[in-house]
Amino acid sequence: MSRSWLRLALAGLLGLGLAACAESTVDPTGRTWLLTELNGQPLVEGTIVDMTLTTDAVSGSSGCNQYNGAASFEDGAMTLGPEFAVTFMACEQPIMDQEAAYLAALAETTAYEVLDHELRLLDASDQVLMRFE
Repeated sequence: MSRSWLRLALAGLLGLGLAACAESTVDPTGRTWLLTELNGQPLVEGTIVDMTLTTDAVSGSSGCNQYNGAASFEDGAMTLGPEFAVTFMACEQPIMDQEAAYLAALAETTAYEVLDHELRLLDASDQVLMRFE
């Protein structure tokens, strides 16, 4: 095997590996995602916010309460809610503020992308609203 053929083969494999990392067309449904960033900010310490997506629903914990609502997907577009059923537990004010911002951001979501195993929800201006792992 010549060195130039080996270099081409390695370059091709590297290209495939990089393409696999991008994952921009990965289906986000069928798993639970953990929120790591909301509107460019980390979460209130000690809170866990998660989201489970199916082909027609979104549900999870919003840090204090449980929520669920409708979901739809089409060619990279995503619509969540805009109305959510939410339990009525009370938590400390910073957690309640984070929860309100989270539910509002879900309703503002118009698109998504999955890059390097991270789900990003975007608004109509393609600004990242939230990041999930």
